[in-house]
Amino acid sequence: MVYWSYPYHAPYPFYSDAQVSQRQPEQGPQRQDRRFSEDLLQSNIGKRVTAYMTYEGSEEWRNRVFSGVLRQVGRDYFILRDQETGKDVMLLNINLNFIVFDDTPARLTRS
Repeated sequence: MVYWSYPYHAPYPFYSDAQVSQRQPEQGPQRQDRRFSEDLLQSNIGKRVTAYMTYEGSEEWRNRVFSGVLRQVGRDYFILRDQETGKDVMLLNINLNFIVFDDTPARLTRS
């Protein structure tokens, strides 16, 4: 099959600019208050948590568990302070599987 021959007939329907501009994108109901994991963690700074992490491509660090007090939260990371060593560890959200709030229930709203 020769693709560069003219006229080439596209197997998909062709839409002119006028047809495309008339089409409206379908939108579902929009939530006014959007919550992200960053917001949830931010409202729980100071609580003791356990973070379950996965590091793909690493045999030694494949699945790791970190416990400590949630100290700081960024857009793509969070910092825990290990109570036994007193050291802070920065963990990336991309490796996070889930977090368990150890002592008290998670605060779901900012106050």
